[in-house]
Amino acid sequence: MQLLYLPILILAAIIFAGVSLFFASRPLRGAVLVLAAYLYEILIVTVPPIPIGVLIYPADIVAVLLFVAAILRYAVGKTKPKGMQLIPIALFVLFSICMVRGLGVYGLKDAGNAGREFFYFLSGVFYFSTFNLSSRLLKRLVTLWMATSMVMVGIAVFRWLATVAGLGIVAQWNNVGDTSIRVLAAEKALFLAMAFFASLFMNVSKTGPQWQRKAFYLLGPVILLLQHRTVWVVMIIGVLWLGLQDVRFRKKAIGAIAVMAIIGIVLTAFLFGHQTEIATASLQNSATNDDTFLWRVAGWYQLLFNNPNLNMLNGTIGQPFGAGFDRVIAGAVIDVAPHNWYVQTFLQLGIVGLFLEMRMYMLGIRRINRMPVQWQKCMYPDARFWSLMLLLQLVFFFSYSASFVQSILTGLAIAGLRLKPRRSASKHLTVPEPPGELA
Repeated sequence: MQLLYLPILILAAIIFAGVSLFFASRPLRGAVLVLAAYLYEILIVTVPPIPIGVLIYPADIVAVLLFVAAILRYAVGKTKPKGMQLIPIALFVLFSICMVRGLGVYGLKDAGNAGREFFYFLSGVFYFSTFNLSSRLLKRLVTLWMATSMVMVGIAVFRWLATVAGLGIVAQWNNVGDTSIRVLAAEKALFLAMAFFASLFMNVSKTGPQWQRKAFYLLGPVILLLQHRTVWVVMIIGVLWLGLQDVRFRKKAIGAIAVMAIIGIVLTAFLFGHQTEIATASLQNSATNDDTFLWRVAGWYQLLFNNPNLNMLNGTIGQPFGAGFDRVIAGAVIDVAPHNWYVQTFLQLGIVGLFLEMRMYMLGIRRINRMPVQWQKCMYPDARFWSLMLLLQLVFFFSYSASFVQSILTGLAIAGLRLKPRRSASKHLTVPEPPGELA
């Protein structure tokens, strides 16, 4: 009877490979796929799985498609693994070892659930890092990111209005935060923060469409109202980093903050009307309440120093997926992820995996900053934007996990180190290859 399913499985595999090949040729297609799945997740909130013996989520299918597409790119000679591309490959090898160990001990369900976040993020970085990029392509990808951020702002505004109106639909997204005004999760607010800085770069350098240049005036107040302190810290560090490097940002800072403050007041008045005390009280609580942070720190301590799963092998290459994150905080057993990507990476991929991931980020920041000027100009909207995105992700990882959608920027930042030479429209000249490790 099982043999009857063999032709169906073979046909499904052929179709799946063909679809993957479609995404293997253009990174823009992969970005559209990831962002479409991302918006679907935001709109649905609780995404229903597809039961086919095991529970399959839309993000699982997207991640596998990108992973296979990256493999196909190597297989057909579209790209060759070298330099920083070797780091995502090494992380995938380490991930596979821990997954195989987990499957043998804990089974497919537990190991698969524990490995999802890592597989999503690594598959995205793996895929996007395989492409040779051009300024034109980066412009399209950034525009796609900006357009998605505007859709997310619309979703947030609708949810705020629904909250004030007391609509029953509010219960659908109450699980994304601990306050009624926190209608998008922290990782979604980080997405908007990335769009904020892209807009800020475009405004200062006077590049890109007008709506993208001025988008940060709206994105700033929305991020503030979403009330995620980690994202606030990310924003502050980003602004300080830019101000220290470029006098143009310092000159525009005061005026931009004033305009954003006015827009924020108007937006709050429009959304909450006579119930502005909801936003005020919630903002005060978000700014002063440190209980959540202390709870997380206590959990990190337990996982690092009172963890029975930690031994020489697991500390080096990671514990088997499915081992979990059980710890005791205030007399209660907690088993959720540790809300710290560094702790989570150390536990799941060991000190080797943590070192590789940190090296990927730090090396990426250093190499982008050391690029020749003519190559930095290819990295739309600015080379510093891409190094800043890597830096801000590192800050965000202190309180949250890496997300699938952020792998787009991480992978593109790594791919940017292998920029395709630009051609002059008139003489068809190419920019010389960058020296040494920047190639």
